[in-house]
Amino acid sequence: MDLFGDSDDYFASTRMSFGEHLEELRSHLWRAILWLIAGMSIAFFFGKPILGFITAPVQRELAQYREFRLQTTEKQLDGGVMPTDLEGMDKPTPILEIMVPRKALEALAQGAQPGKFAWKPTEEGKTLPDGVEPVEPGDMVRLPAAFSDPVRTGLAMNRVLSKLNGDDQLTTLSIQEPALVYLKVSMVAGFILASPAIFWEIWSFVAAGLYPHEKKYVYGSLPVALGLFFTGVILCQFLVMPITIKGLLYFNYWFDLRPDPRLNEWLSFAILMPLVFGIAFQTPLVIMLAERLGLVDYQMLKKQRKIAWFVMAFLATALTPTVDFTFLMLFIPMGLLFEVGLYIIKSRSREELDIEVPERDEMVGV
Repeated sequence: MDLFGDSDDYFASTRMSFGEHLEELRSHLWRAILWLIAGMSIAFFFGKPILGFITAPVQRELAQYREFRLQTTEKQLDGGVMPTDLEGMDKPTPILEIMVPRKALEALAQGAQPGKFAWKPTEEGKTLPDGVEPVEPGDMVRLPAAFSDPVRTGLAMNRVLSKLNGDDQLTTLSIQEPALVYLKVSMVAGFILASPAIFWEIWSFVAAGLYPHEKKYVYGSLPVALGLFFTGVILCQFLVMPITIKGLLYFNYWFDLRPDPRLNEWLSFAILMPLVFGIAFQTPLVIMLAERLGLVDYQMLKKQRKIAWFVMAFLATALTPTVDFTFLMLFIPMGLLFEVGLYIIKSRSREELDIEVPERDEMVGV
């Protein structure tokens, strides 16, 4: 019998005073902070590729969105329909003067290739590439010209100018924003990198106060928890995010608005959504652990099934930006995983584990 008269006291060797608990907590927290600093230091050197991975979906969808708008206008023109906002712009432009090298015209008149020309360098020591002939204003001939179809000409030039102007890239509103975003990415990536060690420090502190069967549940559920979390993150990153961006861009097209997403705003959204999906995919595991610890049972969850589905629908609506495909891709997996959790706790009873677990009513006041 131990000091307290209980031969089954699992905590006899680990019982500490309040001050000792605080000191133990302080030690674990300091080690967790050191792990976080180490993870951030490593992630700082890989911030650019990480940021590129996060921004790639929205940049890719922006490029496809702009190309979609151009193709839609071209199809309307091919069908003989002038878009309303372009009416009056299909007339030839005023006659302009363009400058053509005289030698190029002479070569064309003789049936030869016009050759390559460039303005004569004004900087001392600068030369032109081989095969390029220098010309000056006096070597040019002015010819009258006009664009007969400025709309189609503008569409063709827009594809090139959009790439040159970076229209498919995210924008910033201040010169310091990229630096702040880089630090934010390094912090988040560093936390993810150091998270196994950080969670281990937290678990080492919490585990001292758990019963053996509770520790068994946690150890057995860790691989499943990681698998479900990464499944939700991967599903969100590679399937949900592109569809979400398409849906959001469609609203811009519907209201005839020009999207101009900001880097900082997109980063917050791109980090939050995979995290939400990863946590939401823990639904069956949470149900199983709660049932094994005596907090809930199958009959209770079965009776409250409609309420549970309503709560999941509410959470999916609140956590997703559009009530369409994005909402369904979070709500449907959550509901299916909830039903999986119900099936598991129905098919396996606590008695099968050959351990005594407190009943749910006995847990009150513990």
